Amino acid sequence: MRRTFVALALAAAAVFLAPGPAAASAPTPDQSCGTLRLTGSSPAPPAGKAVRQSVTIGPDCQVITGPAKVVAASPAARTAAAAPFHTYSQMYDCCGIVMTALYTDSTATTAGGQVTSSSSTRSTHNNREPWNAGWSLVSATGSGGCAGACPAAEYNHHAEFSYQGIFDATGNWYYNVHDSKVVLNGDGTARCEQSVTLRHSFIGWNWVHGCG
Repeated sequence: MRRTFVALALAAAAVFLAPGPAAASAPTPDQSCGTLRLTGSSPAPPAGKAVRQSVTIGPDCQVITGPAKVVAASPAARTAAAAPFHTYSQMYDCCGIVMTALYTDSTATTAGGQVTSSSSTRSTHNNREPWNAGWSLVSATGSGGCAGACPAAEYNHHAEFSYQGIFDATGNWYYNVHDSKVVLNGDGTARCEQSVTLRHSFIGWNWVHGCG
């Protein structure tokens, strides 16, 4: 299956600064970079490779977009009998801890320029604190596919996470939403589109996403 890589295009924008909840134990607006939505898309890289990009919330809440990098796929992916198309969307805090993440694995069988069968699964990660607090999975949904022979099969996965813990006792301040779309084409190519929306964000947070 031949796949062509095109440089990853990413657009990131700060939408607005939102006021905090009324509770005294909640963070204050000057402790937040407000609501952010970060998006990225890429065709699949060559077989055995993965594309990866990092976006950091820097000083003064500026969004710093790192370069798209083509790296070797993990050993498990390279040796899999039927290698799936894998995507990941990971939101790190300033200490390098993965707070929330959405992963998908998709595969398709093609014939005559059509997708004859396909499947896609998702998994999530949320970081918990030792005292039964931290990030919690609120919902995870998925849709898509095709019946019979199709020019392409499209899958959409969605996950939402909330936080309640040492950094906000109210549970109303931090909320991460991850979305991943995978398009598996009948010619054997594939494409991923990803985004993360942060109800409130903070300097030093880092979004790492990619596919391969």
